[in-house]
Amino acid sequence: MNPFLPAVNQKLYFCDLLLQQVDRELTHVVGPAANLRLALCQSALFQLEVAYRLYLREVATTYRHRAAESISSVEGLIAAMESIGQSPSEAEELANLEADKGSWLANLLNARDRLLAVQPQEVVNAASPIAVVQIEQGEDRDELSVDLLNEWLEAFRSLIERHREHMIEC
Repeated sequence: MNPFLPAVNQKLYFCDLLLQQVDRELTHVVGPAANLRLALCQSALFQLEVAYRLYLREVATTYRHRAAESISSVEGLIAAMESIGQSPSEAEELANLEADKGSWLANLLNARDRLLAVQPQEVVNAASPIAVVQIEQGEDRDELSVDLLNEWLEAFRSLIERHREHMIEC
């Protein structure tokens, strides 16, 4: 059995659990509780991104690449597949989705990149030996919603289901 398959499923399940938590209890909250909603949505985003990285490894393992654990990008997957004389349609589809700026996958990865791009605004306490900065929340961090994340989750599940049916033949 492919060891990455259950890991991908687990990350998708964790994402779903986080989104259910937000949907049940935090959909319309304001104030400090809104930070919890944002934290859960960001956590769900990271679960999706980890599931994607693990899925790249699942594809490589399915096609019998021996060093799948070293793959961390679709470019790496394509190079790994070429190194063993394979060019699976799954890798090509993932590369196309990443390149298509309007696709769910490109949007997911862009949202993750925006979360990682922190722009310090000002030093709060210049006398401190540790630089403390005030971070602006930014509109792009607030755009994550349960609905959007659920769309990405379902699109990813659909893609995986379709790919796995095809990869059974490998």
